[in-house]
Amino acid sequence: MRDYQRRYNLTFEEKLEKLKDIVEKLETPDTLELDTSLELFEEGVGLVRSCRELLEKAELRIQKVSDVENDNDEMETASKDE
Repeated sequence: MRDYQRRYNLTFEEKLEKLKDIVEKLETPDTLELDTSLELFEEGVGLVRSCRELLEKAELRIQKVSDVENDNDEMETASKDE
């Protein structure tokens, strides 16, 4: 498991909420020191990577289900044609 995955053992929605909070903080840089801004940026990048990976996994699951459904539809059509 990658470091950013261990660090962000949250749901997809929780990660998005945390990312939104980070963006809001970074949009008001006058209240943040440079080091704090960099840490928030790094945390945000880790969250984005983690969210992207979750979305890719979800897409693969959807494709697998769709492929199974398509195969079933093709089998039904073939058996009706016989």
